[in-house]
Amino acid sequence: LLNPGICPVNRDSIDYILSKNGSGNAIIIVVGGAAESLNCTPGKNSVTLRNRKGFVKLALRHGADLVPVYSFGENEVYQQVIFEEGSWGRWVQKKFQKHIGFAPCIFHGRGLFSSNTWGLLPYSKPITTVVGEPITIPKIDNPSQKDVDFYHSIYVDALIKLFDKYKSKFGLPETEVLEVN
Repeated sequence: LLNPGICPVNRDSIDYILSKNGSGNAIIIVVGGAAESLNCTPGKNSVTLRNRKGFVKLALRHGADLVPVYSFGENEVYQQVIFEEGSWGRWVQKKFQKHIGFAPCIFHGRGLFSSNTWGLLPYSKPITTVVGEPITIPKIDNPSQKDVDFYHSIYVDALIKLFDKYKSKFGLPETEVLEVN
C-alpha cells in the first residue's frame, strides 16, 4: 500500500499520470536513485545522470516540461561509509542494487540526546532546494535517440547552470563544480 500521491517510478505509472486531462499532473523523479546513493558524502556534489535518459524520453512522448531541481546540503545530514570501486563492500552493494532495487549503505547521523554521539537521526544541517526554469519539451510520439540525447543535454546543462547560480549563496566556493556521472 502506497501513501497518497506516491507511486512506483515505472513507465506505466508515469504514462498514466502524464496522460490525465487537466492541470497539476506533475511527477518528481529522483533520477540518480540507488546508484547515486552510493556516492553521497559530505562536501561532495555529484549527480548520477549521464546515462539516465528514460525520463527525457517519457517527457518527449507526453510533451511534458522538464524542470531542473537541486538540493544543497543533502549530503551533509548523514555520514556514510564509502566502499571503493572494486572492493568487496561495493560488490555487495551493487549486487543488492541489481537484484533488489536498492543499495544497502552503512551510515550514521547524530544520537537522540546529543549531536556528539552516533545515531540514526540526521545531523542538524540545512537542506535548501532550488528550482530552475521549466524546459519546454515538444510532444514527439516516437522520439529518436538523437531527440532524447539533445533534450537530455539541455537538461544537464540547465542543472549545472542552476547549481552554479546558487552554489556561493549556500556556502560553496565559486570553484566548486557539480560532478555529473
